[in-house]
Amino acid sequence: MGILRRQALSVLSSGTCRLLLVCAASLLGAVAISELLRPTLLLVGDVTVDLVDGKKALGGAISYAAAVASAYGIRACVVTAAGPDADLSVFRGHDLHVVPTNHTLTFEHSYTWWGNKRKLRVTATPNVTLTVEHVPPHCRRARTVLLGPLTPDDLDAASFIRHRQGVWDHATGFRQAVGLMAQGQQRGMDASGRVAPFKEPSPQLLEALGPRTSVFLSDVETDVWPPGLVNELAGRSARWLITRGEFGADEVVGNSSVHLPPEKVAAVDTNGAGDTFATAYMLALARRAHSPGAVANWVASRAVMQGQSCKPQCVLDGIVLGSSYAQYRQWVRSQADRASREIVAPLTAALQPLTLWLQAGFASFVSKYSAGRSGSSSAGTAGLDAAPSALNGYAAAFNGTQLFLRSALDHFRATDTKGLLQSGLSRIRSILYA
Repeated sequence: MGILRRQALSVLSSGTCRLLLVCAASLLGAVAISELLRPTLLLVGDVTVDLVDGKKALGGAISYAAAVASAYGIRACVVTAAGPDADLSVFRGHDLHVVPTNHTLTFEHSYTWWGNKRKLRVTATPNVTLTVEHVPPHCRRARTVLLGPLTPDDLDAASFIRHRQGVWDHATGFRQAVGLMAQGQQRGMDASGRVAPFKEPSPQLLEALGPRTSVFLSDVETDVWPPGLVNELAGRSARWLITRGEFGADEVVGNSSVHLPPEKVAAVDTNGAGDTFATAYMLALARRAHSPGAVANWVASRAVMQGQSCKPQCVLDGIVLGSSYAQYRQWVRSQADRASREIVAPLTAALQPLTLWLQAGFASFVSKYSAGRSGSSSAGTAGLDAAPSALNGYAAAFNGTQLFLRSALDHFRATDTKGLLQSGLSRIRSILYA
């Protein structure tokens, strides 16, 4: 009986181990599949119809955000409210979810006579407030959420902050990052639809703050606030980014602030610069880039280099082309460094003895020539007295030159010049065709 019991316990323990191994493998597999299926980016906000000089163009913060995501090859979940007149072509390739409305949010753009002061007027609204409930369940699990409210009532940003992550996310330690492009929460409309910024933080903005929230605003909204208020609110958030146009941006984390210098480019139109800055920053932050602010400033510079009429599509093209050119310049620089390291440096080292010998020969020539000249008479002395010394100096110089050239020829005959040149050419070919 004792033997049978031990055998039964042995079989039971081995079976238990196998069951535990299967359960552990299944759990790891489920975690891997869950993370693979997790969306990289969720974009929420209204698209707009922008009226500029009587012409219609697509606008809205998430339109520019989608263009940046496309440029980086990211397929985002997009939730927006739009009417039948909206052009949604910029979202091609993304997981688009549209809340249908009778009207698309429409802004009328006008500029002051000196050209750099933009005024906005709302001429149509969708009358829908987007919340986390409008987002499909699989999109709510995105690694990064980017919210683009354009008016105080078109998006409930606080609902995304209040949204509780699932048990699975808590078990795996996942923490979702939220970027809030808060410009829309800081501007109101009068009876005619004219847009004007608030002079203090709106209730909608304050409700959306939290340890996962990165807030993006411009100095137009924040410079009218009391001193120290930005730092106070940054202490209640992950970070604040204050864009300052041609002067770059400030990154505020708690009580510390870091200035992010701008990319120097010829600005054509600034519309969408803040939206592209925020999107690029959050994407760079998600991939743990060394300097998300530098990445964001570079991407924003691509936006301001384009005219209003072609945006946001040409922003995508500008990022792709600019990135390709930057990569090309980096490749050329790396090839030049490699050539300098593998060809120029060894060739210089090989030719150093010859170079030193040539320098010594030239110094000898100059010395002998100077010795010959030193025997000549000074100015004012009779020509007959000076002639013999001068001739002796020239003769010495001629003899020195002859010896120098003969020695140089002997040195070149002794050196395997042909082999050296062939080796150098082979090294150049290997680098050019690598």
